[in-house]
Amino acid sequence: MTSTKKDPVLVVLQLAGGNDALNTVVPYSNPKYFDNRPNVLIAEDQVLPIDDQIGFNPNMGPMKKIYDEGHMAVFPRSWLPQTASRSHFSLNGHLAHL
Repeated sequence: MTSTKKDPVLVVLQLAGGNDALNTVVPYSNPKYFDNRPNVLIAEDQVLPIDDQIGFNPNMGPMKKIYDEGHMAVFPRSWLPQTASRSHFSLNGHLAHL
């Protein structure tokens, strides 16, 4: 007998390297974003809103569709405890084991 039930899957999208997190999930309601990033900001009218504070980069349209369908969550401003090391290598190790 074949089951049509599918087990849930967790996919973690870690954009490492040259990714600019603030231009991936844009804090478009925060004036400091615009004040501090005049040359690299994503214009507010281009942001794909998630809510009234943050939104996706306009190039993240396919991810926005997945988000809107309820198949994706976004955890902005999430990080490790204050006690974590500031070492790039240690932090990547922590991320790998979350």
